[in-house]
Amino acid sequence: MIETDRLLLRPPDDGDVQAVYRFVADPDVMRWIGDDGRTGTYADAVARIERYRRAWELDGFGHFMVVLKASGEPIGRVGILVWDPRTWEHGTRRELGDAAELELGWTLESAAWGRGFATEAATAVGDWAFRELQPRRLISLIRPDNVRSLRVAQKVGERYRHDVTVNGTSVQLWELTRRDGV
Repeated sequence: MIETDRLLLRPPDDGDVQAVYRFVADPDVMRWIGDDGRTGTYADAVARIERYRRAWELDGFGHFMVVLKASGEPIGRVGILVWDPRTWEHGTRRELGDAAELELGWTLESAAWGRGFATEAATAVGDWAFRELQPRRLISLIRPDNVRSLRVAQKVGERYRHDVTVNGTSVQLWELTRRDGV
């Protein structure tokens, strides 16, 4: 578990399905996720929780649920995704080994946007990843018109490097390198 001033970040559990459903069912959120932007069902939220938990079981890391300390309510997820940079498909670090790129990614329900929660959580998870996983860098893959996520990337210290194609969609690859003192 990671704790910030306003947030608790913890691995997902079965009780988080409703929180995940809130963002997968929201078209404003889903327009930035995946290659088609379609909203999801409750069953999709269940499947996401299963994938999130599987990553933790196989790799010892993955998505953290973002929980407001004040209410105890989950508002989204921030975590580390694993990509094969040759194909830009998801995998596990166990499968992909040292060739894997680790992505710092964030998704919050739209009701939580504009309050700095994504930046606060992404900063904490990025610091955790550099301490615990020791990657040479973290990346974030962001659509060029996703202004909110671009601002989060900049605020956490990422720099734009180049464009890549993921599932037929052009996205920007942003890079975060280890900060001093982390």
